[in-house]
Amino acid sequence: MEITEAMLDAIEAVKGKRNAAYWDNRCKRYMEKQENIKNLTKDELELEGRKLGIELDKRKSKQKLIKEIENFSKKG
Repeated sequence: MEITEAMLDAIEAVKGKRNAAYWDNRCKRYMEKQENIKNLTKDELELEGRKLGIELDKRKSKQKLIKEIENFSKKG
């Protein structure tokens, strides 16, 4: 299997290291979730943020809301 840049990003987010040898099902689930989050509306993103314990400002762009969720998910 060829490891793509997106896969390496997922490995780094889940494992903390950017090493192709660390690819596993947790990385795959993370990557799928990130792809799904991009299809959500601002209202749905707000609900996802609340599930994580953060309050999002829907006046911001959708891309910025997604970035906030991604950054918070990496920390936690």
